[in-house]
Amino acid sequence: MTRRNDWDGVMARIAAEIAAAVARRAAGGVMTDGIEAASRLYGAGRLTEAIDACRAVLAVEPGRFDALNLLGAALFSTGQDGAAREALCDAVRIAPGHAAALTNLCIVLQHRRDWPAAARALRTLAAVQPESAAVCSRLGTVSQETGDLDASARFLLRAARLDPGPSVQWHNLGLIRMLAGDMAAASRDLRRAVAIAPEGAVAQVQLGETLLRLGRVDEAAGVFGRALRLDPTATDAANGLTRCARYRAIGSAAPVSGSGLAIRGAFTSATGYGRFCQRFIRTLRRRTVPLQAIGIFGPESWEEDLGPPVPAKALVNFLIPLAVERVPGLATVTFTMFEGTRIPPAWRRQSEHSDLIVVPSESSRVAWAAQGFPEDRLRVCPLGVDPEDGAAAGPVPILVDPCGRRVSSYRHRFLNVSDFIPRKNIDGLLRVWLRGTAPADDAVLILKLGNGKNPAFGAELGDLVRRTEAAVGKRMADAAPVVLINQLLSDADMTGLMRAANHYWSMSHGEGWDLPLSKAGAMGLSLIAPRHSAYVDYLDDRVARLIPSAVRPARLPYSGQAYPPFHGLDWWDPDEDAAADILTAIIRGDDTGPTSARDHLVQGFPWSRAADRLLAILDDAGLR
Repeated sequence: MTRRNDWDGVMARIAAEIAAAVARRAAGGVMTDGIEAASRLYGAGRLTEAIDACRAVLAVEPGRFDALNLLGAALFSTGQDGAAREALCDAVRIAPGHAAALTNLCIVLQHRRDWPAAARALRTLAAVQPESAAVCSRLGTVSQETGDLDASARFLLRAARLDPGPSVQWHNLGLIRMLAGDMAAASRDLRRAVAIAPEGAVAQVQLGETLLRLGRVDEAAGVFGRALRLDPTATDAANGLTRCARYRAIGSAAPVSGSGLAIRGAFTSATGYGRFCQRFIRTLRRRTVPLQAIGIFGPESWEEDLGPPVPAKALVNFLIPLAVERVPGLATVTFTMFEGTRIPPAWRRQSEHSDLIVVPSESSRVAWAAQGFPEDRLRVCPLGVDPEDGAAAGPVPILVDPCGRRVSSYRHRFLNVSDFIPRKNIDGLLRVWLRGTAPADDAVLILKLGNGKNPAFGAELGDLVRRTEAAVGKRMADAAPVVLINQLLSDADMTGLMRAANHYWSMSHGEGWDLPLSKAGAMGLSLIAPRHSAYVDYLDDRVARLIPSAVRPARLPYSGQAYPPFHGLDWWDPDEDAAADILTAIIRGDDTGPTSARDHLVQGFPWSRAADRLLAILDDAGLR
């Protein structure tokens, strides 16, 4: 879902806003010849000369607001964001209520993605211009970036009320209310956007998706059909119509022997949700449970024969709550998880429509209850683990460290498989590696990072490494080597990668289950994990080295800013001193380690038991 905004227009207007500020001062007879010259140079696009002219004025009069304001705009236009920020901050300190300087500062801060500072500047600007729809709209955008969806909805609603004519105001508000879990309000806003601009297919599609979340399948089908007539290439509209047809087919399917089950999930994706959805489908099919599987988009195919529609009493969604769609006449079951101490308010709102929430661990159950979700609608169904499958196992890959030495020659081969997101605490992992290892150690870290096709992955990882080196006061070259792998791997290749290691190590801030770690343990790797969240459901001191952890606010690495998906929420910080001690003891041979977790995991958490537990939950609720 793409958020529409006027960012390009905001960037284009910076010159006009500066020019207007300069013109107002000129009309008042305040401007000096130096500022006039700088303004003319700026208007002519001679930015370097304009910067020099502004600095010449400031050398004589350091507190000249208009010179600082124009200097900031010129610096920003030449790509010198940091210097532009300093100049505009100085301008705002001198004239704290000046709308032009505040506007320009806000633009620079947004461009630098300094969302907390941008929000503060915009709130000041909103006090200066309380009737400005543009300022409220920008506040809504910035609040979304910080993860404060409720505040974003409030500001966008005010923007729409101040300027109700453009459809984009209502469109943006509708999208934020979808993200905030208020589907009824989102549908009203999107209807208004469609009424103002009925030729827009995108708003029609998003209205249809909102209606499906409200369980209004027939109405959604009509909206998707209109969108497809407006734009025959609209894939999302075609997918929406496919889902509508499959939802209708569940209710009209011919009877079958046994109790049918309808499942919807992202089973074609390489995400954790996709993987455990695949495992459940395969296991249930082996149990000959009549099953219809519907992809998150609708028309997905998979290696399994997904079969024809079957009659069912419930649609089981292996998805986050905000992606769950309801089907009239069917109970809504959501199999999901959360990695913090309390779920977001948006999840709580959308979960209201689920007859049952099924989670894999006690920590996830507590997270739902802590946000006020009724405990009588919560169930725990542990996932399974994936032991090594000899038939599917890929070969052990030949890996070399940065100096060309084979990874297989190291005595201690540590592995971590993570998405490159703040929750996985890659910065903490690297800090501990820097503190706990030396180049002479017979140890190597294999770091498999999923980047989600992020084009900025390399730059962001490089920045994280530089900040980590600065925080520890030690370079990566002065620690044991790290081997980075960032391409997508098949299941067989992932199994081969795990066979290349003998320790699996996590420093995560929170997990709903951690499929890679549980698979590694089932394959016989020694386990090092934080003592928190789902880990304590299937690990203990007998089978793993557990790192003490404490509850802390969820923050971005090396920042006081909240991690947006966890806005206002807490997760766990593993004790890095304890983790470094564990690492050092292993490498020096002082720690022989606990008993292997292989038998504990393989015997205690097979997928067959997970499937039986899920079926028992549905049977107890009368939903099969």
